[in-house]
Amino acid sequence: VKDLIPNCEYYFRVKAVNKIGGGDYLELRNPIIAEDPKQPPDPPVDLEIHNPTSKSVTLTWKPPLFDGGSKIMGYIIEKLAKGKERWERCNDYLVPLLTYTVKGLEEGKEYQFRVRAENAAGISEPSRITPFVKAVDPIEAPKVFLAANLQSGLEVKRGDEIILEAHISGSPYPSITWLRNDEVVRPEDIKKRVTAPRKKKGESILSVRDSIRADHGTFTIKVENDHGVAKASCEVNVLDTPGPPVNFVFEDLRKNSVICKWEPPLDDGGSEILNYVLEKKDNTKAEMGWVTVSSTLRHCKFHVTKLIEGKEYLFRVFAENRVGAGPPCVSKPMTAKDPFSPPDAPNKPDVEDVTSNSMLVKWNEPKDNGSPIIGYWIEKREINSTHWARVNRNLVNSLEVKVEGLLEGLTYIFRVCAENAAGPGKFSPPSDPKTAQDPIMPPGPPIPRIADTSATSIELEWQPPVYNGGGDITGYHVYKQLMGVNEWSRCTAKPIKVLQFSVGEVREGADYKLRVTALNAAGEGPPGETEPATVAEPKEPPTVELDVSVKAGIQVMAGQTIKIPATVTGRPAPTIVWAVEEGELDKDRVVIENVGTKSELTIKNALRKDHGRYVITATNSSGSKSAGTRVEVFDRPSPPRNLAVSDIKAESCYLTWDAPLDNGGSEITHYIIEKRDASKKKSEAPVTKPSVKGLEHNVLRLAEGVEYQFRVMAENLAGIGPPSEPSDPALAADPIFVPGPPSCPEVKDKTKSSVALAWKPPQKDGGSPIKGYIVEMQDEGSTDWKKVNEGDKLFPTCECVIPNL
Repeated sequence: VKDLIPNCEYYFRVKAVNKIGGGDYLELRNPIIAEDPKQPPDPPVDLEIHNPTSKSVTLTWKPPLFDGGSKIMGYIIEKLAKGKERWERCNDYLVPLLTYTVKGLEEGKEYQFRVRAENAAGISEPSRITPFVKAVDPIEAPKVFLAANLQSGLEVKRGDEIILEAHISGSPYPSITWLRNDEVVRPEDIKKRVTAPRKKKGESILSVRDSIRADHGTFTIKVENDHGVAKASCEVNVLDTPGPPVNFVFEDLRKNSVICKWEPPLDDGGSEILNYVLEKKDNTKAEMGWVTVSSTLRHCKFHVTKLIEGKEYLFRVFAENRVGAGPPCVSKPMTAKDPFSPPDAPNKPDVEDVTSNSMLVKWNEPKDNGSPIIGYWIEKREINSTHWARVNRNLVNSLEVKVEGLLEGLTYIFRVCAENAAGPGKFSPPSDPKTAQDPIMPPGPPIPRIADTSATSIELEWQPPVYNGGGDITGYHVYKQLMGVNEWSRCTAKPIKVLQFSVGEVREGADYKLRVTALNAAGEGPPGETEPATVAEPKEPPTVELDVSVKAGIQVMAGQTIKIPATVTGRPAPTIVWAVEEGELDKDRVVIENVGTKSELTIKNALRKDHGRYVITATNSSGSKSAGTRVEVFDRPSPPRNLAVSDIKAESCYLTWDAPLDNGGSEITHYIIEKRDASKKKSEAPVTKPSVKGLEHNVLRLAEGVEYQFRVMAENLAGIGPPSEPSDPALAADPIFVPGPPSCPEVKDKTKSSVALAWKPPQKDGGSPIKGYIVEMQDEGSTDWKKVNEGDKLFPTCECVIPNL
């Protein structure tokens, strides 16, 4: 019975039922309460011991796997001292939690523990018993940790209280010592400002009242017991204003400016220096106060300007951090004046490299009078003018300048002055007058090279000079020098304008140097010279190069022209031979032209036999070289061969043939078959359309009784070739065979001297009507057959009479 309501009372009854109907009910006398059965719980599990001391131990466990059907009300803890037999209850009241600290243990004794669970039905069996545990305090090395807010250090302002808190553990409890910068902190050493560390079990607090800047440093707490030492440190920073800057000095003193420099304070007050404040004071007037020069200086250097020349000044500087400004550092008195004077005047400038619109002005470096020269000013004046014009907008720091933008034809003079930190000096005397015009100089050397030599000459080539001297090149002269002779002889009677020259009148085998000079309106320039060259016919092995259009091969149709151009080089000039592999050149049709380095083979009206690999070979005393290309000549195929007719019938026959000996250089695409009446001379139309691929064909639709001849032609991409030899005449008729045997003769009638026979004709007449029959007979007892027919006469019908028997 399911789906009952818990704690409700129920009656139940039952009756039996058969085909007739139901019987009487049987009922329970008493009601049933719907509730689970109750029983004591299972024992607790996983009992464990924690934190044993000399007086106590902590137990933990897990609830029973089954609570007995009723809620667990609590747990009973029991202990058993070693050597005892009786378990003692530890708790007066049920423990509702899963943990309990057993107290009141005797130090040094060993104990075992167990736990029971209790519900409304009773108390469970005990849990598993723990191993023996001894009631002694644990051995623990000391540990110390600073408060969380001290982990990254402590920062306080001067006058605030320094409070340091630490948490301590260890067994036995360790001794505590506070140190500052590795020295023990004693309140009497700091005029009672230090409060003795407050000691409470597990913590220690050190306090320093009315902190001063000198209190900053590393505070350390050291804890120690018999099992070790532990330390924890905290950097304490007491913020204060910085000390005064140090080492105030002056640099680069001028009449109206000075650079002030100093070094940071020895103590920054525990905080980064944010900026410096620089002040100045007129030291010649006592009533004058301090004036701020700058209050936002990040660096220890400042260029003070707008001083009054000759006045005496005092300077002071403060350092500021985020607490405030510290005491100042005051400088020694300083008088504003230059320690040097402007430079002297340079000497008279020189003017060079004159062109139509520019001149190069050069000068010497004058005396700087105590301050390095930082640059020069250049001025120009047209000779007929009274006004000097500045050439450069910015100082020039070299000893020359190219002055541009001059007007062609005008005459100019120049002057220069130097400038240092004290200012510009006096101008130099003016330069000599120079007129703005392009100078014409002789041209530079040409760049010659030996192009070639022979037994009687040297071929010279050259490039024009890089520099033409400012004028057009009007011509060139060529010179030669025989090696071993000092004199040079000119080869050109007058200047030549071309960039090449053939030097003659030289001795074969001798060495010569050559020179080339260029000329312009200013005259003849310096020569360009070659390395020594030997007068001799050079030896170069031959080279053969076919034209790129024929390297990959040549394909032509029969009747077209074959041309194979080639380039042949070599010294001395090589001999040239053309040949065709696997054959010989047809000298009557092949034309070979050799002109200079060009050689060309030509064959007009190409024939099929002209195909093959053509090779050109060049040979001289230095070697031999060849090159070749494949020539394909496409023509119509030759005639097919061995045409034969077979399987002749009244309306058809079968043809076979062999392929042509030469396919014309191109694959045969198909064959064409022609036939004609042997009694006529003219051929009929082709028997087939051009589609016969193989070497055989079945010819249909012949006229019976006509005698035919056939021929075959092959066709490729070049066209239809000549026909084969005509076949032998073939008569279009079915073939005739010997007739089959007649049936066995029967005796139809007989007399004493004759027999009448009859038979049936043969089933096959062999393709031709039966002309007659032959009858033979054999005498009994004989093996020979005798012919009955008279002479060559045949019996025309299927019966006969044999007389004279």
